[in-house]
Amino acid sequence: MKKTPRKRLAVIGIGNILYGDDGVGVRAAWELAKEPPAPGVDVIDGGSMGVELLDFLKAYDAVIIIDAADMNLPAGTVKVFRPEEVKSLKRDDRLSLHSADVLGTIELGKTLGEKLADVYIVAVQPEFVGPREGLSVSAVNALPRAIEEVRRITR
Repeated sequence: MKKTPRKRLAVIGIGNILYGDDGVGVRAAWELAKEPPAPGVDVIDGGSMGVELLDFLKAYDAVIIIDAADMNLPAGTVKVFRPEEVKSLKRDDRLSLHSADVLGTIELGKTLGEKLADVYIVAVQPEFVGPREGLSVSAVNALPRAIEEVRRITR
């Protein structure tokens, strides 16, 4: 069986745009998609994907994930980290194929012995996550910084 060659880099914005600042990753991907794509870079609206993220982690050499993350920091703070530098504080150890978080999906791939992409996470501290369309002022103001961090990583 012939293997499909891996692609270079995916930038994936994750979140639910109908759940307040949870949609900040998707909004950042939309902004990045307005620009001409760099060679070998795919910008993807990942929406509310869960374990489906694993397919992208297997298909690319590197993946930058943009997402909201509760880091217990001031709203709108942007941090860049690698998955191995942090630990998920989710208390539920059960794996759900519909609601797997980013770190849980990466851990699942490793457990399955998959060759995964080199992953960077651009995280934005949300101000409000709950049923509401649109981002808070803090999240909107964080978008340019999050986008600049993506550009910095891809240089």
